[in-house]
Amino acid sequence: MQGFALSLVAGRLIQLQGLEGASISRLAAQYRLQVISIPAERGAITTADGTPLALTVQQDTVTADPPQITGKTPAATAALRQQVAGLLAGPLHLPAATILNNLNHPTSPDYVVLAKAVPVPVGNQIEALMTAHKVAGISLAPIYVRSYPNGDLAAGLVGFTNTNCTGCDIRGQAGIEQSFNSLLAGRDGRQQVEVGVTGQPIPFASDKGRPMVPGGSVRLTILAPLQWEAQQACAQRVRVTKADTCTIVVMQPQTGRILALAQYPTFQPGNVTNLADTVDLPVAGIFPPGSTGKVITAAAALEHGETPLTRYTVPEQITIGGFTFHDAEWHPTERLTLAGIVAHSSNVGMVQVAHHVSPQVQYDYFRKFGVGVPTGLPLPAASAGQLPPPSQWWGNERYTLAFGQGVAVTAVQMAGVYATIANHGIRVSPSIVAGTTGPGGNFTPAPRPHSQRVLKASTASELIKILQQVPYLDATLAYQPWGEIPGYSVASKTGTAEVWDPKAKCLCRYGSSYIGIAPASNPKLVVAVNVQNPKKGDYFGNYVAGPAFYQVMKFALASLKIPPDGAKRPDVPLTAR
Repeated sequence: MQGFALSLVAGRLIQLQGLEGASISRLAAQYRLQVISIPAERGAITTADGTPLALTVQQDTVTADPPQITGKTPAATAALRQQVAGLLAGPLHLPAATILNNLNHPTSPDYVVLAKAVPVPVGNQIEALMTAHKVAGISLAPIYVRSYPNGDLAAGLVGFTNTNCTGCDIRGQAGIEQSFNSLLAGRDGRQQVEVGVTGQPIPFASDKGRPMVPGGSVRLTILAPLQWEAQQACAQRVRVTKADTCTIVVMQPQTGRILALAQYPTFQPGNVTNLADTVDLPVAGIFPPGSTGKVITAAAALEHGETPLTRYTVPEQITIGGFTFHDAEWHPTERLTLAGIVAHSSNVGMVQVAHHVSPQVQYDYFRKFGVGVPTGLPLPAASAGQLPPPSQWWGNERYTLAFGQGVAVTAVQMAGVYATIANHGIRVSPSIVAGTTGPGGNFTPAPRPHSQRVLKASTASELIKILQQVPYLDATLAYQPWGEIPGYSVASKTGTAEVWDPKAKCLCRYGSSYIGIAPASNPKLVVAVNVQNPKKGDYFGNYVAGPAFYQVMKFALASLKIPPDGAKRPDVPLTAR
């Protein structure tokens, strides 16, 4: 009987070792071997002057495997776990009783999270403590989280990220974070490891791995100090006028580079609580430009037979084609030149100017200036604005377009209109990205933006001279001296648009704008300010938006070390003799 039992055991051993040995070895190997992901560090987003707007930082998640924190007796287990809780309490800033409770009542038999978002130095301290006291069962899992060290600076432009699980990929959800997600994210790696008896991974050579590729970085064209100043100016105008929003765009006419892209309200990209707050207003928000749009029809007229001295009789109101138009304020009938119509911002005068330009020509110039056309900016929410073709114009639309109604633009588009005039009639597509840095560390400049001639240089020069009259008129007639910057010549235009109120179902809101060029004798900068729905005080563009223009343009000229030109205002007849 004993021999029979031994023969059974021997037979089973032969079966296990010989017949099923290979299968069992494979199962054992699969149990020991694991493929782990090596997360790629997401790249940075910086300003042109190197200020970090978005960075990725490593943090640790501290976990415990309670069965490994066990003594030979219940008392020994209790003492060991009490010791571990005491060691971790200080670094984790948690009561020892809380840690002990987690060890004794884990979320699963072999796993419990003790702390998340632990800084790397603290994680290193914990590892050192566990090693010194020869404690097993405590693990640290690195994760990457997005950090925005300058808070809401350029938040609408930068965007934000989210993750759908702890330690999973960080994905861009708006702005540069979204449009450059593929570059910023890099590619996670894979590594096959053997798990030791303590549960710790032991790397070994294997051809089943994949190297990690770190994320690249994006360098923007904006300048941090100028961006900050523009944001402060925006916030101040919203608070003072009780407006809904404010946008400010600062652009270089010759390069199309956007040096500031500001808005208010804004948001904290590291703590998004309302998606509506994350809209990138300067490129996504559209509005009627009002009188700042008059330069487009005026430019078309100047290039099709009119001159700055073309004479017009301008009453307070006029009726054309059954439609009546009036100026913002009552005045007696005047004799104005085309230059005077633009400088004094007469709606009635612009209606007459538009009468000398065909609808198709007027439309073509709006398009050539970039209205109703995608800006080309690599931003997911960028709008092309709204400009219906002449075949869809209704009634008086030909004339309302002449004074900036019946069309919708973005703040960047309107900055581009004035940048085209400032750049001797050549439109350079706006740009916001200076270049990118790949995983290898090589910087690649952004492609040169597209440029095309929109106006003859002589036409652009005539418009600059006309617009140089505006700061003087605003200062002397409206007592709003916001275009007069000591030492510099400024060409500017104000605008006050009627905006549709969806609740009241009427054109009873206002959009207030101020756009200027400096130095006018040798343009280097365009600053475009737009404030929507001011509810306290006046609503005219010079009153509402003018102070922000003055603040930002003055700061920009000084910070960029653009020398004063001291140029005098040119003599341009505004009244027809």
